[in-house]
Amino acid sequence: MSNAILTNQEVEALLSAIENGQVLVGQKIEPKKERKIQHYDFKRPDRFPREQKRRLQKISEEMAKATGATLSRFLRVSIDVELIAIEEFSYEVFLNSFTDRICANALSLKPLNGYGCLTVDVGFCLSIVDRGLGGPGKTPQKIRPLTLIEESVIGVVLSNIVEDMKPCWLKLLQPEWKIEKMDMDIKSLQIAPPTELVLAINFAVNGDLGNGTIILCIPVTSLEMIMVKSRAKKIERKDELAIIEGVLRETELTTSVILGSTQVVLNELINLKVGDVLRLDNKITEDVGMAIEEKTKYYGKPGVIGNKLAFQVSSSVM
Repeated sequence: MSNAILTNQEVEALLSAIENGQVLVGQKIEPKKERKIQHYDFKRPDRFPREQKRRLQKISEEMAKATGATLSRFLRVSIDVELIAIEEFSYEVFLNSFTDRICANALSLKPLNGYGCLTVDVGFCLSIVDRGLGGPGKTPQKIRPLTLIEESVIGVVLSNIVEDMKPCWLKLLQPEWKIEKMDMDIKSLQIAPPTELVLAINFAVNGDLGNGTIILCIPVTSLEMIMVKSRAKKIERKDELAIIEGVLRETELTTSVILGSTQVVLNELINLKVGDVLRLDNKITEDVGMAIEEKTKYYGKPGVIGNKLAFQVSSSVM
């Protein structure tokens, strides 16, 4: 508690404030709550809400799987492609993020407006060429620009990657994407103004050919309208259950029928010949079991329908 003594002027001012109702006797003055300040970067604004970002992430993960399958099929080795990050920044920042030589490709985004960019590490490109032409697929110690023949080989691989990326976007649009130009100097590809925001989808490539990076760059303005139009509608619970039931009904299961069992010694098993008969422990009148995913669920009797074996269910396992 403060030991300060009020002066006469301060006492008179306090009494005057009480008479005017400005201060109430016994009133507890609560401290003002400080407002939380959220920082907003005007140079790097966030243009996509969380729901749309989740949708973009799902599409990007599907593209990663498709790209890995394409590279593995073309190179005949195991290639794993994983989504690293989805980032938004200006096109100028995107260009300045590359310090080493890069294989840059201008990508037509029809029916979207404008162009995109698909980049691949030159070292990984040289490994692809070496493997594609019958070599071991090792990354050379000295990274050099691609020759015209090597550009043709890489162009075929990247075109196949783009073709396999298209189905991942079918829920949003009917893509007609196509690689228009390849260049070893990414700054020569002016697909957008320096200040325009772009979406950079980064993929990490790992496998027997070493490591690499693939980046798909799309201007934000090209995606905004299509993302707004494709907002997912809220599904009612009964419709959701119907969808789940439909998926379950179409799920494939492995079934098998075991006619019976017996025990034999190893010597008898080794000496089995064509025409030998094994006597089972089951009686001919007993029901045999039908297993679903290696678990017995039904009992019944074997038979024949037409030219095919059949199984008649007589009881189920609860």
